[in-house]
Amino acid sequence: MPIQRSFEDLGTPLSAVTFCVIDLETTGGSAADDAITEIGAVKVRCGETLGTFQTLVDPGREVPAFIRLLTGISRDMLVEAPSIEAVLPSLLEFVRGTVLVAHNARFDVSFLNAALARNDYPTLSNRVVDTATIARKTLAGEVPNNKLSTLAGYLRCAHQPSHRAYADALATTDLLHHLIERVAGYGVNTLEDLCAMSFTRMDGTWHKISLADDLPRGIGVYRFVGAAGATLYIGKATDLRARVRSYFYGDPRRKIRDLLRETQGIVVEPHATTLEAEVAEARAIAEESPPYNSAGKKKPIWYLKVTLDRPRARMSRVRTPRSDGAIYVGPLEARAVQALMDAARDALTIHRCSEPARCRGCVFSQMGTCSGRDPESHREDLRRLAVALEVEPRRLLEPLLARMNRLAASERFEEAAEVRERGALLERALVHRHEVGALRRAGDVVLTIGERAIWLRCGRLAGAVDISEDDDRVVRAWMSGPGPPEMPPYMTSAAAREGRVIASWLRRHASEVRILHASGTWSWPAAARPGGLFRPRSDPAVRDRARAAQTA
Repeated sequence: MPIQRSFEDLGTPLSAVTFCVIDLETTGGSAADDAITEIGAVKVRCGETLGTFQTLVDPGREVPAFIRLLTGISRDMLVEAPSIEAVLPSLLEFVRGTVLVAHNARFDVSFLNAALARNDYPTLSNRVVDTATIARKTLAGEVPNNKLSTLAGYLRCAHQPSHRAYADALATTDLLHHLIERVAGYGVNTLEDLCAMSFTRMDGTWHKISLADDLPRGIGVYRFVGAAGATLYIGKATDLRARVRSYFYGDPRRKIRDLLRETQGIVVEPHATTLEAEVAEARAIAEESPPYNSAGKKKPIWYLKVTLDRPRARMSRVRTPRSDGAIYVGPLEARAVQALMDAARDALTIHRCSEPARCRGCVFSQMGTCSGRDPESHREDLRRLAVALEVEPRRLLEPLLARMNRLAASERFEEAAEVRERGALLERALVHRHEVGALRRAGDVVLTIGERAIWLRCGRLAGAVDISEDDDRVVRAWMSGPGPPEMPPYMTSAAAREGRVIASWLRRHASEVRILHASGTWSWPAAARPGGLFRPRSDPAVRDRARAAQTA
Protein backbone atom coordinates (compact mmCIF):
# COMPACT_ATOMS: atom_id res chain seq x y z
CA MET A 1 0.00 0.00 0.00
CA PRO A 2 1.47 3.40 -0.90
CA ILE A 3 2.40 5.61 2.06
CA GLN A 4 0.87 9.09 2.30
CA ARG A 5 3.84 11.40 2.75
CA SER A 6 3.68 14.36 5.12
CA PHE A 7 4.02 18.00 4.04
CA GLU A 8 7.45 18.00 5.69
CA ASP A 9 8.54 15.21 3.35
CA LEU A 10 7.06 16.92 0.32
CA GLY A 11 8.56 20.35 0.99
CA THR A 12 6.80 23.71 0.54
CA PRO A 13 4.79 23.86 -2.71
CA LEU A 14 5.65 26.92 -4.79
CA SER A 15 1.93 27.71 -5.00
CA ALA A 16 1.92 28.28 -1.22
CA VAL A 17 5.00 30.53 -1.12
CA THR A 18 4.69 34.31 -0.75
CA PHE A 19 7.46 35.97 -2.75
CA CYS A 20 8.60 39.55 -2.26
CA VAL A 21 10.31 40.68 -5.47
CA ILE A 22 12.53 43.67 -4.66
CA ASP A 23 14.79 46.04 -6.57
CA LEU A 24 16.96 48.94 -5.41
CA GLU A 25 18.53 51.97 -7.02
CA THR A 26 21.69 53.28 -5.34
CA THR A 27 24.38 55.94 -5.59
CA GLY A 28 27.01 53.33 -6.54
CA GLY A 29 28.09 49.72 -6.35
CA SER A 30 29.53 49.48 -2.84
CA ALA A 31 27.19 48.62 0.02
CA ALA A 32 29.76 49.92 2.49
CA ASP A 33 30.31 53.33 0.85
CA ASP A 34 27.15 54.06 -1.18
CA ALA A 35 23.48 54.53 -0.25
CA ILE A 36 20.00 53.55 -1.45
CA THR A 37 18.05 56.10 -3.51
CA GLU A 38 14.90 54.11 -4.39
CA ILE A 39 13.14 50.92 -3.30
CA GLY A 40 10.52 49.02 -5.28
CA ALA A 41 8.89 45.76 -4.19
CA VAL A 42 6.01 43.52 -5.26
CA LYS A 43 4.49 40.86 -3.02
CA VAL A 44 2.98 37.90 -4.95
CA ARG A 45 1.66 34.42 -4.25
CA CYS A 46 0.45 31.90 -6.82
CA GLY A 47 0.71 34.55 -9.55
CA GLU A 48 -1.52 37.04 -7.70
CA THR A 49 -0.24 40.42 -6.53
CA LEU A 50 -0.81 40.87 -2.80
CA GLY A 51 0.80 44.28 -2.32
CA THR A 52 3.32 46.77 -3.60
CA PHE A 53 5.93 49.01 -2.00
CA GLN A 54 7.70 51.92 -3.66
CA THR A 55 9.50 54.98 -2.36
CA LEU A 56 12.38 57.28 -3.11
CA VAL A 57 15.02 57.47 -0.37
CA ASP A 58 17.15 60.45 0.57
CA PRO A 59 20.73 59.11 0.47
CA GLY A 60 22.08 62.10 2.40
CA ARG A 61 24.62 62.87 -0.30
CA GLU A 62 24.90 63.94 -3.92
CA VAL A 63 23.89 61.54 -6.68
CA PRO A 64 26.78 60.93 -9.11
CA ALA A 65 26.29 62.18 -12.66
CA PHE A 66 26.43 58.73 -14.27
CA ILE A 67 23.72 57.50 -11.84
CA ARG A 68 21.53 60.50 -12.77
CA LEU A 69 21.97 59.64 -16.45
CA LEU A 70 21.28 55.93 -15.88
CA THR A 71 18.21 56.20 -13.62
CA GLY A 72 16.94 59.74 -14.13
CA ILE A 73 16.96 60.23 -10.34
CA SER A 74 18.34 63.66 -9.48
CA ARG A 75 19.08 65.35 -6.18
CA ASP A 76 16.03 67.60 -6.64
CA MET A 77 13.76 64.53 -6.68
CA LEU A 78 15.17 63.36 -3.35
CA VAL A 79 14.91 66.57 -1.35
CA GLU A 80 11.55 65.67 0.21
CA ALA A 81 12.13 61.87 0.18
CA PRO A 82 12.26 60.05 3.54
CA SER A 83 15.56 58.86 4.95
CA ILE A 84 16.41 55.16 5.05
CA GLU A 85 15.91 55.26 8.84
CA ALA A 86 12.27 56.23 8.28
CA VAL A 87 11.72 53.67 5.51
CA LEU A 88 13.18 50.58 7.17
CA PRO A 89 10.36 49.82 9.69
CA SER A 90 7.65 49.72 7.02
CA LEU A 91 9.90 47.83 4.60
CA LEU A 92 10.70 45.17 7.21
CA GLU A 93 6.99 44.72 7.88
CA PHE A 94 6.34 44.37 4.14
CA VAL A 95 8.97 41.63 3.61
CA ARG A 96 8.25 39.76 6.88
CA GLY A 97 7.44 36.09 6.27
CA THR A 98 8.24 36.21 2.56
CA VAL A 99 10.90 34.73 0.31
CA LEU A 100 12.95 37.57 -1.16
CA VAL A 101 13.48 37.57 -4.92
CA ALA A 102 15.88 39.82 -6.81
CA HIS A 103 17.87 39.86 -10.02
CA ASN A 104 21.52 39.58 -8.95
CA ALA A 105 20.22 39.29 -5.40
CA ARG A 106 23.61 39.63 -3.72
CA PHE A 107 23.70 43.31 -4.70
CA ASP A 108 20.26 44.20 -3.31
CA VAL A 109 20.53 42.10 -0.16
CA SER A 110 23.98 43.48 0.68
CA PHE A 111 22.67 47.09 0.50
CA LEU A 112 19.64 46.25 2.65
CA ASN A 113 21.76 44.45 5.25
CA ALA A 114 24.25 47.31 5.34
CA ALA A 115 21.44 49.80 5.96
CA LEU A 116 19.95 47.57 8.66
CA ALA A 117 23.30 47.17 10.40
CA ARG A 118 23.93 50.94 10.39
CA ASN A 119 20.57 51.44 12.10
CA ASP A 120 21.01 48.66 14.69
CA TYR A 121 18.57 46.21 13.10
CA PRO A 122 19.37 42.49 12.68
CA THR A 123 20.20 41.46 9.12
CA LEU A 124 17.58 39.80 6.93
CA SER A 125 16.81 36.16 7.72
CA ASN A 126 14.50 35.61 4.72
CA ARG A 127 15.27 32.94 2.17
CA VAL A 128 16.55 34.47 -1.06
CA VAL A 129 15.97 33.44 -4.68
CA ASP A 130 18.18 34.93 -7.37
CA THR A 131 16.45 35.04 -10.78
CA ALA A 132 19.77 35.77 -12.52
CA THR A 133 21.30 32.53 -11.21
CA ILE A 134 18.28 30.42 -12.15
CA ALA A 135 18.12 32.02 -15.61
CA ARG A 136 21.82 31.31 -16.09
CA LYS A 137 21.17 27.61 -15.49
CA THR A 138 17.89 27.18 -17.36
CA LEU A 139 18.39 29.52 -20.32
CA ALA A 140 22.05 28.85 -21.04
CA GLY A 141 22.68 29.00 -24.79
CA GLU A 142 19.35 30.68 -25.52
CA VAL A 143 20.25 34.26 -24.58
CA PRO A 144 23.49 36.22 -25.13
CA ASN A 145 23.60 37.40 -21.50
CA ASN A 146 21.57 37.35 -18.28
CA LYS A 147 20.78 41.04 -17.94
CA LEU A 148 17.23 41.74 -16.79
CA SER A 149 16.47 43.73 -19.95
CA THR A 150 17.73 40.90 -22.18
CA LEU A 151 15.70 38.24 -20.37
CA ALA A 152 12.53 40.35 -20.19
CA GLY A 153 12.72 41.01 -23.92
CA TYR A 154 13.49 37.39 -24.83
CA LEU A 155 10.59 36.06 -22.72
CA ARG A 156 8.25 38.89 -23.85
CA CYS A 157 7.46 39.91 -20.30
CA ALA A 158 4.54 42.29 -19.78
CA HIS A 159 6.79 44.77 -17.99
CA GLN A 160 10.17 45.96 -19.20
CA PRO A 161 12.95 47.28 -16.91
CA SER A 162 13.92 50.95 -17.02
CA HIS A 163 16.51 51.33 -14.22
CA ARG A 164 13.80 52.49 -11.84
CA ALA A 165 13.18 50.31 -8.82
CA TYR A 166 9.45 49.64 -9.10
CA ALA A 167 9.50 49.05 -12.87
CA ASP A 168 12.44 46.69 -12.49
CA ALA A 169 10.66 44.86 -9.65
CA LEU A 170 7.62 44.33 -11.91
CA ALA A 171 9.85 43.00 -14.71
CA THR A 172 11.62 40.68 -12.24
CA THR A 173 8.21 39.41 -11.07
CA ASP A 174 7.29 38.50 -14.66
CA LEU A 175 10.69 36.81 -15.07
CA LEU A 176 10.17 34.82 -11.86
CA HIS A 177 6.88 33.43 -13.13
CA HIS A 178 8.40 32.46 -16.49
CA LEU A 179 11.31 30.73 -14.73
CA ILE A 180 8.99 28.81 -12.40
CA GLU A 181 7.17 27.46 -15.46
CA ARG A 182 10.50 26.59 -17.07
CA VAL A 183 11.98 24.73 -14.08
CA ALA A 184 8.79 22.72 -13.59
CA GLY A 185 10.08 20.66 -16.52
CA TYR A 186 13.03 19.64 -14.32
CA GLY A 187 10.70 18.42 -11.57
CA VAL A 188 11.08 21.58 -9.44
CA ASN A 189 7.78 22.06 -7.62
CA THR A 190 8.86 23.09 -4.13
CA LEU A 191 10.60 26.07 -2.60
CA GLU A 192 13.42 23.83 -1.34
CA ASP A 193 14.15 22.58 -4.84
CA LEU A 194 13.98 26.10 -6.30
CA CYS A 195 16.51 27.38 -3.74
CA ALA A 196 18.72 24.36 -4.36
CA MET A 197 18.84 25.14 -8.07
CA SER A 198 21.11 28.08 -7.27
CA PHE A 199 23.84 25.54 -6.51
CA THR A 200 22.87 22.83 -8.98
CA ARG A 201 24.42 21.95 -12.31
CA MET A 202 21.62 21.47 -14.82
CA ASP A 203 23.42 18.67 -16.60
CA GLY A 204 20.63 16.19 -17.20
CA THR A 205 20.73 14.49 -13.80
CA TRP A 206 18.47 16.84 -11.82
CA HIS A 207 15.29 14.98 -12.81
CA LYS A 208 16.65 11.89 -11.06
CA ILE A 209 16.06 13.62 -7.73
CA SER A 210 12.58 12.10 -7.93
CA LEU A 211 14.22 8.74 -7.08
CA ALA A 212 14.44 10.06 -3.51
CA ASP A 213 10.78 11.06 -3.22
CA ASP A 214 9.64 7.93 -1.37
CA LEU A 215 12.72 7.42 0.79
CA PRO A 216 12.18 7.47 4.57
CA ARG A 217 13.48 10.15 6.90
CA GLY A 218 15.48 7.99 9.27
CA ILE A 219 18.79 6.29 10.01
CA GLY A 220 20.07 3.77 7.50
CA VAL A 221 22.28 2.75 4.59
CA TYR A 222 21.63 3.82 0.99
CA ARG A 223 22.86 2.37 -2.30
CA PHE A 224 23.06 4.02 -5.70
CA VAL A 225 22.33 1.26 -8.21
CA GLY A 226 23.26 1.14 -11.90
CA ALA A 227 21.43 -0.17 -14.95
CA ALA A 228 22.52 -3.79 -14.44
CA GLY A 229 21.56 -3.76 -10.76
CA ALA A 230 25.18 -3.44 -9.65
CA THR A 231 25.91 -1.29 -6.62
CA LEU A 232 27.69 1.93 -7.58
CA TYR A 233 28.00 3.63 -4.21
CA ILE A 234 27.13 2.88 -0.57
CA GLY A 235 26.68 5.45 2.19
CA LYS A 236 25.06 5.96 5.56
CA ALA A 237 22.84 8.75 6.84
CA THR A 238 20.82 9.86 9.83
CA ASP A 239 18.19 11.20 7.40
CA LEU A 240 18.17 9.00 4.31
CA ARG A 241 15.91 11.16 2.18
CA ALA A 242 17.73 14.43 2.90
CA ARG A 243 21.16 12.88 2.39
CA VAL A 244 20.31 11.28 -0.95
CA ARG A 245 18.69 14.46 -2.25
CA SER A 246 21.80 16.46 -1.32
CA TYR A 247 23.77 14.67 -4.07
CA PHE A 248 21.64 16.44 -6.69
CA TYR A 249 22.23 19.91 -5.22
CA GLY A 250 25.27 20.79 -7.27
CA ASP A 251 28.20 18.85 -5.86
CA PRO A 252 31.07 20.13 -8.05
CA ARG A 253 33.07 16.91 -7.95
CA ARG A 254 33.22 15.12 -11.29
CA LYS A 255 33.02 11.79 -9.47
CA ILE A 256 29.55 12.68 -8.14
CA ARG A 257 28.32 13.88 -11.54
CA ASP A 258 29.46 10.61 -13.12
CA LEU A 259 27.77 8.65 -10.33
CA LEU A 260 24.46 10.42 -10.89
CA ARG A 261 24.62 9.83 -14.65
CA GLU A 262 25.00 6.08 -14.11
CA THR A 263 22.41 5.82 -11.34
CA GLN A 264 19.14 4.13 -12.25
CA GLY A 265 17.78 3.43 -8.79
CA ILE A 266 18.32 4.05 -5.08
CA VAL A 267 17.83 1.33 -2.47
CA VAL A 268 17.78 2.01 1.27
CA GLU A 269 18.19 -0.22 4.31
CA PRO A 270 16.74 1.36 7.49
CA HIS A 271 18.44 0.76 10.85
CA ALA A 272 17.52 1.56 14.43
CA THR A 273 20.82 3.15 15.50
CA THR A 274 23.72 4.92 13.85
CA LEU A 275 26.07 2.14 15.03
CA GLU A 276 24.13 -0.51 13.12
CA ALA A 277 24.07 1.71 10.04
CA GLU A 278 27.81 2.43 10.21
CA VAL A 279 28.68 -1.24 10.64
CA ALA A 280 26.31 -2.26 7.85
CA GLU A 281 27.94 0.31 5.57
CA ALA A 282 31.47 -0.92 6.38
CA ARG A 283 30.51 -4.56 5.79
CA ALA A 284 28.66 -3.80 2.55
CA ILE A 285 31.58 -1.83 1.14
CA ALA A 286 33.98 -4.67 2.02
CA GLU A 287 31.72 -7.28 0.40
CA GLU A 288 30.53 -5.41 -2.70
CA SER A 289 33.51 -3.12 -3.48
CA PRO A 290 31.41 -0.36 -5.13
CA PRO A 291 33.44 1.52 -7.75
CA TYR A 292 32.54 4.98 -6.41
CA ASN A 293 33.56 4.23 -2.81
CA SER A 294 37.24 4.96 -2.27
CA ALA A 295 37.19 2.56 0.70
CA GLY A 296 35.82 -0.16 -1.56
CA LYS A 297 38.75 -0.16 -3.96
CA LYS A 298 41.02 -3.12 -3.50
CA LYS A 299 44.42 -2.01 -2.22
CA PRO A 300 47.44 -4.09 -1.23
CA ILE A 301 47.37 -4.79 2.50
CA TRP A 302 50.55 -4.82 4.57
CA TYR A 303 51.48 -5.35 8.23
CA LEU A 304 54.36 -4.10 10.34
CA LYS A 305 55.88 -7.20 11.93
CA VAL A 306 58.11 -7.21 15.02
CA THR A 307 59.86 -10.56 15.71
CA LEU A 308 61.53 -11.11 19.10
CA ASP A 309 61.64 -14.86 19.85
CA ARG A 310 63.91 -15.90 16.99
CA PRO A 311 67.68 -15.66 16.64
CA ARG A 312 67.28 -12.98 14.02
CA ALA A 313 65.09 -10.44 15.83
CA ARG A 314 63.92 -7.88 13.33
CA MET A 315 61.30 -5.39 12.22
CA SER A 316 59.86 -5.93 8.76
CA ARG A 317 56.78 -5.51 6.63
CA VAL A 318 54.79 -8.52 5.46
CA ARG A 319 51.69 -9.18 3.38
CA THR A 320 50.35 -12.21 5.24
CA PRO A 321 50.24 -12.33 9.05
CA ARG A 322 50.58 -15.65 10.88
CA SER A 323 50.06 -16.98 14.39
CA ASP A 324 53.82 -17.22 15.02
CA GLY A 325 54.22 -15.18 18.22
CA ALA A 326 55.24 -11.99 16.42
CA ILE A 327 53.54 -8.62 16.87
CA TYR A 328 51.58 -7.37 13.86
CA VAL A 329 50.40 -3.78 13.36
CA GLY A 330 47.93 -3.33 10.55
CA PRO A 331 46.39 -3.79 8.11
CA LEU A 332 47.84 -0.72 6.42
CA GLU A 333 48.88 0.48 2.99
CA ALA A 334 52.50 -0.11 1.99
CA ARG A 335 53.29 3.61 2.23
CA ALA A 336 51.90 3.77 5.76
CA VAL A 337 53.87 0.72 6.92
CA GLN A 338 57.10 2.23 5.57
CA ALA A 339 56.35 5.50 7.34
CA LEU A 340 55.76 3.60 10.61
CA MET A 341 59.09 1.82 10.23
CA ASP A 342 60.84 5.14 9.61
CA ALA A 343 59.12 6.65 12.65
CA ALA A 344 60.16 3.73 14.86
CA ARG A 345 63.75 4.04 13.66
CA ASP A 346 63.75 7.79 14.33
CA ALA A 347 62.49 7.22 17.88
CA LEU A 348 64.46 4.15 18.98
CA THR A 349 67.49 3.90 16.62
CA ILE A 350 66.34 0.46 15.52
CA HIS A 351 68.70 -1.38 13.17
CA ARG A 352 68.36 -0.08 9.61
CA CYS A 353 70.31 -2.82 7.85
CA SER A 354 68.51 -5.45 5.84
CA GLU A 355 70.50 -8.20 7.64
CA PRO A 356 71.09 -7.04 11.24
CA ALA A 357 73.10 -10.14 12.20
CA ARG A 358 75.67 -9.37 9.49
CA CYS A 359 76.09 -5.67 10.21
CA ARG A 360 79.73 -4.60 10.54
CA GLY A 361 79.18 -0.99 11.44
CA CYS A 362 77.03 0.59 8.76
CA VAL A 363 76.89 4.29 7.95
CA PHE A 364 73.74 4.61 10.07
CA SER A 365 75.59 3.39 13.18
CA GLN A 366 78.28 5.99 12.54
CA MET A 367 75.53 8.62 12.49
CA GLY A 368 74.10 7.28 15.74
CA THR A 369 70.81 6.18 14.18
CA CYS A 370 71.43 2.41 14.15
CA SER A 371 72.28 -0.07 16.93
CA GLY A 372 75.14 -1.31 14.75
CA ARG A 373 76.58 -4.78 15.06
CA ASP A 374 75.52 -5.38 18.71
CA PRO A 375 72.74 -8.02 18.45
CA GLU A 376 71.65 -7.59 22.09
CA SER A 377 71.28 -3.82 21.71
CA HIS A 378 69.25 -4.44 18.61
CA ARG A 379 67.03 -6.93 20.43
CA GLU A 380 66.55 -4.50 23.33
CA ASP A 381 65.47 -1.77 20.90
CA LEU A 382 62.89 -4.14 19.45
CA ARG A 383 61.66 -5.04 22.95
CA ARG A 384 61.09 -1.33 23.64
CA LEU A 385 59.26 -1.07 20.34
CA ALA A 386 57.04 -4.03 21.28
CA VAL A 387 56.20 -2.45 24.66
CA ALA A 388 55.38 0.84 22.93
CA LEU A 389 53.13 -0.88 20.40
CA GLU A 390 51.32 -2.96 23.01
CA VAL A 391 51.26 -0.82 26.18
CA GLU A 392 52.99 2.58 26.17
CA PRO A 393 52.75 4.56 22.93
CA ARG A 394 54.54 7.52 24.50
CA ARG A 395 57.82 5.59 24.37
CA LEU A 396 57.64 6.05 20.62
CA LEU A 397 55.83 9.36 20.35
CA GLU A 398 57.78 11.50 22.82
CA PRO A 399 61.23 10.88 21.23
CA LEU A 400 59.73 11.79 17.86
CA LEU A 401 58.21 14.96 19.30
CA ALA A 402 61.57 15.92 20.84
CA ARG A 403 63.33 15.30 17.51
CA MET A 404 60.75 17.41 15.67
CA ASN A 405 61.24 20.29 18.12
CA ARG A 406 65.03 20.10 17.84
CA LEU A 407 64.85 20.23 14.06
CA ALA A 408 62.45 23.17 14.15
CA ALA A 409 64.66 25.03 16.66
CA SER A 410 67.58 24.51 14.26
CA GLU A 411 65.40 25.91 11.43
CA ARG A 412 65.49 22.59 9.58
CA PHE A 413 61.82 23.00 8.84
CA GLU A 414 61.47 20.51 6.00
CA GLU A 415 62.90 17.71 8.14
CA ALA A 416 60.70 18.79 11.06
CA ALA A 417 57.63 18.63 8.82
CA GLU A 418 58.61 15.13 7.67
CA VAL A 419 59.05 13.93 11.28
CA ARG A 420 55.72 15.46 12.20
CA GLU A 421 53.95 13.59 9.39
CA ARG A 422 55.52 10.33 10.52
CA GLY A 423 54.60 11.02 14.13
CA ALA A 424 50.99 11.83 13.28
CA LEU A 425 50.69 8.65 11.22
CA LEU A 426 52.23 6.55 14.00
CA GLU A 427 49.95 8.16 16.57
CA ARG A 428 46.81 7.39 14.55
CA ALA A 429 47.91 3.80 13.98
CA LEU A 430 48.56 3.26 17.70
CA VAL A 431 45.25 4.84 18.71
CA HIS A 432 43.35 2.54 16.37
CA ARG A 433 45.35 -0.49 17.50
CA HIS A 434 44.73 0.11 21.21
CA GLU A 435 41.05 0.97 20.84
CA VAL A 436 40.23 -2.02 18.65
CA GLY A 437 42.45 -4.26 20.77
CA ALA A 438 40.52 -3.28 23.89
CA LEU A 439 37.24 -4.24 22.22
CA ARG A 440 38.66 -7.57 21.05
CA ARG A 441 39.93 -8.45 24.55
CA ALA A 442 36.54 -7.61 26.07
CA GLY A 443 34.98 -10.67 24.42
CA ASP A 444 31.18 -10.49 24.63
CA VAL A 445 29.89 -7.03 25.53
CA VAL A 446 26.23 -6.07 25.87
CA LEU A 447 25.38 -2.39 26.06
CA THR A 448 22.27 -0.28 25.72
CA ILE A 449 21.58 3.07 24.13
CA GLY A 450 18.04 4.29 24.66
CA GLU A 451 15.77 1.27 24.28
CA ARG A 452 18.17 -0.64 22.05
CA ALA A 453 20.45 -3.43 23.30
CA ILE A 454 23.61 -4.07 21.27
CA TRP A 455 25.81 -7.15 21.42
CA LEU A 456 29.50 -6.82 20.54
CA ARG A 457 31.63 -9.93 20.18
CA CYS A 458 35.40 -9.57 19.99
CA GLY A 459 35.15 -6.10 18.54
CA ARG A 460 32.43 -6.84 16.00
CA LEU A 461 28.67 -6.28 16.00
CA ALA A 462 26.93 -9.58 16.75
CA GLY A 463 23.32 -8.49 17.30
CA ALA A 464 20.90 -5.74 18.26
CA VAL A 465 17.33 -5.78 19.53
CA ASP A 466 14.73 -3.50 21.12
CA ILE A 467 14.41 -4.17 24.83
CA SER A 468 11.86 -3.83 27.59
CA GLU A 469 12.60 -3.19 31.23
CA ASP A 470 14.07 -6.70 31.68
CA ASP A 471 17.63 -6.07 30.51
CA ASP A 472 18.99 -9.20 32.20
CA ARG A 473 16.80 -11.42 30.03
CA VAL A 474 18.46 -10.06 26.90
CA VAL A 475 21.93 -10.72 28.31
CA ARG A 476 21.04 -14.26 29.38
CA ALA A 477 19.54 -15.08 25.97
CA TRP A 478 22.61 -13.90 24.12
CA MET A 479 25.14 -15.39 26.50
CA SER A 480 23.53 -18.84 26.60
CA GLY A 481 25.20 -19.82 23.32
CA PRO A 482 28.81 -20.87 22.75
CA GLY A 483 31.56 -18.51 23.88
CA PRO A 484 33.48 -16.22 21.56
CA PRO A 485 35.85 -17.89 19.13
CA GLU A 486 39.58 -17.81 19.72
CA MET A 487 41.09 -14.71 18.12
CA PRO A 488 44.25 -14.67 16.03
CA PRO A 489 46.96 -12.28 17.27
CA TYR A 490 46.43 -10.06 14.25
CA MET A 491 43.45 -8.29 12.70
CA THR A 492 42.02 -8.90 9.28
CA SER A 493 41.16 -5.92 7.12
CA ALA A 494 37.40 -6.35 7.66
CA ALA A 495 37.77 -6.78 11.44
CA ALA A 496 40.01 -3.72 11.71
CA ARG A 497 37.62 -1.56 9.71
CA GLU A 498 34.59 -2.65 11.74
CA GLY A 499 36.49 -2.29 15.01
CA ARG A 500 37.43 1.29 14.16
CA VAL A 501 33.80 2.07 13.31
CA ILE A 502 32.62 0.72 16.67
CA ALA A 503 35.38 2.45 18.62
CA SER A 504 34.60 5.77 16.96
CA TRP A 505 30.88 5.35 17.70
CA LEU A 506 31.61 4.56 21.35
CA ARG A 507 33.72 7.70 21.71
CA ARG A 508 30.95 9.87 20.28
CA HIS A 509 28.18 8.29 22.38
CA ALA A 510 30.08 7.55 25.61
CA SER A 511 27.66 9.56 27.77
CA GLU A 512 24.59 7.77 26.36
CA VAL A 513 25.81 4.16 26.57
CA ARG A 514 25.18 1.83 29.52
CA ILE A 515 27.26 -1.36 29.84
CA LEU A 516 25.28 -4.43 30.95
CA HIS A 517 27.84 -7.17 30.55
CA ALA A 518 31.43 -7.87 29.46
CA SER A 519 32.79 -11.42 29.46
CA GLY A 520 36.42 -10.30 29.25
CA THR A 521 38.40 -7.40 30.59
CA TRP A 522 37.31 -4.22 28.95
CA SER A 523 38.99 -0.97 29.77
CA TRP A 524 39.42 1.93 27.41
CA PRO A 525 43.20 2.19 27.68
CA ALA A 526 44.65 5.58 28.50
CA ALA A 527 47.42 4.73 26.07
CA ALA A 528 44.87 4.73 23.27
CA ARG A 529 44.53 8.49 23.63
CA PRO A 530 48.15 9.60 23.90
CA GLY A 531 47.25 13.26 24.14
CA GLY A 532 47.43 14.26 20.51
CA LEU A 533 51.13 15.05 20.62
CA PHE A 534 51.27 15.59 16.88
CA ARG A 535 47.99 17.47 16.48
CA PRO A 536 48.34 21.03 15.17
CA ARG A 537 47.33 22.61 18.47
CA SER A 538 50.13 20.90 20.40
CA ASP A 539 52.83 23.34 19.27
CA PRO A 540 51.68 26.28 17.11
CA ALA A 541 55.22 27.47 16.39
CA VAL A 542 56.40 24.12 15.08
CA ARG A 543 53.13 23.64 13.21
CA ASP A 544 53.40 26.96 11.41
CA ARG A 545 57.06 26.44 10.54
CA ALA A 546 56.40 22.93 9.27
CA ARG A 547 53.49 24.12 7.15
CA ALA A 548 55.63 26.92 5.73
CA ALA A 549 58.28 24.38 4.81
CA GLN A 550 55.70 22.14 3.11
CA THR A 551 54.37 24.98 0.97
CA ALA A 552 57.79 26.42 0.13
